[in-house]
Amino acid sequence: MGTGKHILQKHRITFTRILGALVVLLALFTAPSLELGTPGHMAVDLASFVLVLVAAFGRLWALAYISGNKTMNLITIGPYSMARNPLYLFSLIGALGLGLYTLNPLVLALIAATFSLYYPFVIRKEEQRLMEVHGRAFEEYRQRTPMFLPRFSLFRDEPYHTIDTRLFRRSFFSVMWFPLIYFLLYLVEFLRTAGVLPVLLTIP
Repeated sequence: MGTGKHILQKHRITFTRILGALVVLLALFTAPSLELGTPGHMAVDLASFVLVLVAAFGRLWALAYISGNKTMNLITIGPYSMARNPLYLFSLIGALGLGLYTLNPLVLALIAATFSLYYPFVIRKEEQRLMEVHGRAFEEYRQRTPMFLPRFSLFRDEPYHTIDTRLFRRSFFSVMWFPLIYFLLYLVEFLRTAGVLPVLLTIP
């Protein structure tokens, strides 16, 4: 693996935060042509809010299973029984929610490019590592469990599951990024409506 790819793999959380910052910056300098306060706009706001909530709670749910178990223990229960990469699925849902809130094609294009080009690479490298550690057990899991889109009929769980609670507490900070960016986008919209922020470019 090249040096550049190794850096992207190692610092994927930082990369995701940079993506969030770019979304906010684009929202600062561009605005959609859809008039605020219309039924269509309010429906989009509600849908985007629901997607961000699903992403936040979904990521917490997934992190509750892998905190302290990410590589050395193969987790195949809970959300991981339905899809091999639920964390990335919920991240995509949250990113789409943020993009939808902006109603900005540039933001949506940035999100689509990031998830279609970068995250498949990250998933492949993580699964290579799991194959090295778990061998046949992971191959059997890979064969029966979808990579991304969940198959709900496969769901299974256990009454007890051991995790590292310290790592789980830290995960709250990563989960809060989606609501935080949503709030920043709301603040940008509010300031623009109040005339504090100018519209430099209107996106049709």
